[in-house]
Amino acid sequence: MQNLRALLSPLRAFDAVYRAKGVSRAAQLLHVTPGAVSQQIKQLETGLGVQLFQKAGREIELTAVGERLATRVCDAFDRLHEALGDLADSQREQRLRLKVPPSIAIRWLVPRLHGFHALHPDIALEIATIALADDVRLEGADCAIRHGMGEWADVELDHLFDDEFVPVCTPVLAEQFQEPSDLLRADLLHSMLRPQAWPLWLGSAGLLNTPSLPGIALANAALCYQAAADGLGVAMAQRAYVQDDLRTGRLVVAVDHVAKTELGYYLVCDPLKAATAPVRLFRDWIRSVR
Repeated sequence: MQNLRALLSPLRAFDAVYRAKGVSRAAQLLHVTPGAVSQQIKQLETGLGVQLFQKAGREIELTAVGERLATRVCDAFDRLHEALGDLADSQREQRLRLKVPPSIAIRWLVPRLHGFHALHPDIALEIATIALADDVRLEGADCAIRHGMGEWADVELDHLFDDEFVPVCTPVLAEQFQEPSDLLRADLLHSMLRPQAWPLWLGSAGLLNTPSLPGIALANAALCYQAAADGLGVAMAQRAYVQDDLRTGRLVVAVDHVAKTELGYYLVCDPLKAATAPVRLFRDWIRSVR
């Protein structure tokens, strides 16, 4: 008998004829000509030294030997396909795809990711940012970070932190402020993604009827914090985003008042993917992050 490796291609053609129940249909499945399939069958019969097919009118049918071989070859190819599928699945399971609003990605998640990568260097992370913090969908992602009240019935979720707003600026600039009303004379930095942040904070501090607020509008919170660190003005910060800056003294709280809402940030995932190793390990890790 010929070497098995030399018979793999003929065996594939043989299996296709068995499954398709004919040479012409097998040729269509394999994207070759019927003559090429017939040639492969003839090579297999010669290599094995047995007759696998016999004439049946204009068609061919399996001999008894061919029938026994066909069922075993079909089972073998099915097992091979399953093994390759399992391998592909295991490889895919080592990838974790996240969708995150840009500010939380830049200011909170990415600076902490070295901890997860150190624990699980074999998991490849793909992080995509989206434009709207309130509209993070799971399509094409394993997990996402959403802003809201955590009332999503179609996902599993982990609470990350609540909305807590504080005004921040450089230590030098902060010397000018004592009371919340003092900030009305300052250059205020506004995030276009959270334009209500300053009115929210001022209202919670008792300044309910404030005039139009002066200042500079920037694309997102991350830019506001950078501008504040450069001395351009006072930014309204999500406190979780500026923890490192406050710890190092790069920024300070301008006036010691915190505005809170009922909203928070949550990691959400598809329940069908919650048991996969990358999602499970990431959720375990992120619950420990502060």
